[in-house]
Amino acid sequence: MNLLNIEKIFNEAYLFEDIKIKSVKLLEKKILNSDSNFLKEEEEKLSNDIKLKDFSIRYKCTELFLNNHDRIYPFFRVCLELLHPETQIQQYYYDVEYTIDGELSDEYFGMYK
Repeated sequence: MNLLNIEKIFNEAYLFEDIKIKSVKLLEKKILNSDSNFLKEEEEKLSNDIKLKDFSIRYKCTELFLNNHDRIYPFFRVCLELLHPETQIQQYYYDVEYTIDGELSDEYFGMYK
């Protein structure tokens, strides 16, 4: 078996396109409600009257965590990026973690340095 086979099996087993869309929608919802969640602080740091809703969301990759010594079961993350509206450079990342059963487990937001 090679990695292309694993990718194909993973995509089919987890209905990957649906998971990817679900992850993007989750971030879009958080951005729309940024005045009442953890994104408020990030938005206050932005300059030139730019808001997080002005950023483009781009899918980056999916990370599979196998044989992880900190976890009993494998898991995966869908990694998204927020691109600055003027430069189109990645400024923020948003990773959505899913369990082995494809259920939402955790999320991570941060700024690229």
